[in-house]
Amino acid sequence: MANEVAVTLPFHIDYSGRVSFTQDQKVMWADRVKSVIGTAVRERVMRPTFGTLIPYALFESEDDASTEIKVEIQKAFNSQLPTLVLTDSTVTIDTYTNTITANITYQLPNSTVITTNLGVLSLAGSNPPYEEIL
Repeated sequence: MANEVAVTLPFHIDYSGRVSFTQDQKVMWADRVKSVIGTAVRERVMRPTFGTLIPYALFESEDDASTEIKVEIQKAFNSQLPTLVLTDSTVTIDTYTNTITANITYQLPNSTVITTNLGVLSLAGSNPPYEEIL
């Protein structure tokens, strides 16, 4: 795993005009986690079981949504990210700014512990929800 190279996400071209790659394990795993957690189940045609049911939790009450998001994160780590160890997940719902923020802390295969921000979901006015990757 020491010589592993992956395309950086989001996909972009580097300063020399080539596809951007990374060898940083933290970046690779954070990209993988964001990919799994940020994908809705049945969103990918060839992999219909890939992802989580987090988008459906948005229609629940605050407490239920927070609980469902945490459960979906745990399920994703158990089934789709089994080489990582989930140590903590926090979900914050701010009714004043109409945002949902989720942060997860997990241990990499090399025992490094990192925290990944899963983004902010804005529920402002009549606009559809959108995700900002911080």
